[in-house]
Amino acid sequence: MKKSFDPLAYIESAFLDVEQPRDSNDRDQGSGSDGRPKRPRRRRRTDLSAPRPRMAEQPRTESAVDPTLQEIWAKVPKSIEFLCRFFSDEVTANYYRGNFKESRQELIRRLLDPELTLEETSRLLGVCPATVRRYTNKGWLLHHRTPGGQRRFRLSSIVRFVEEHGRFPLE
Repeated sequence: MKKSFDPLAYIESAFLDVEQPRDSNDRDQGSGSDGRPKRPRRRRRTDLSAPRPRMAEQPRTESAVDPTLQEIWAKVPKSIEFLCRFFSDEVTANYYRGNFKESRQELIRRLLDPELTLEETSRLLGVCPATVRRYTNKGWLLHHRTPGGQRRFRLSSIVRFVEEHGRFPLE
């Protein structure tokens, strides 16, 4: 008897992570009726999760982060605290008319948590822009829209998304 094909069940099976029930015709071990070895049981995902970003074709042997960036990154916490605590806008304000459009704290926050475009976000996550749109539509990835309707993302939102939905490779 030929099995009927259910396209919805087929698509849903990609998002489930529990063992699929086996047919009564399937054997627990050994080879199939045609003599070929059986494929291992497929696991179904129990909850929806973000698709795994594609890995680079040639794995890097050296560190993925540029050494000069690593050096800067190591100094960031101390430097930011120093910039926030010891300097003010008093001297700088003497050389400009009017008030600054943002406070010193807001300036530092904007630099540390930049606003990113859809393209930049998709590149960071290693997925296509349509996938990023899906993430935002499902509420997985926080964003806001510009007056022109374009999606914009904060780096902190992307980091939070990776922590909640990302899959880190096993080391």
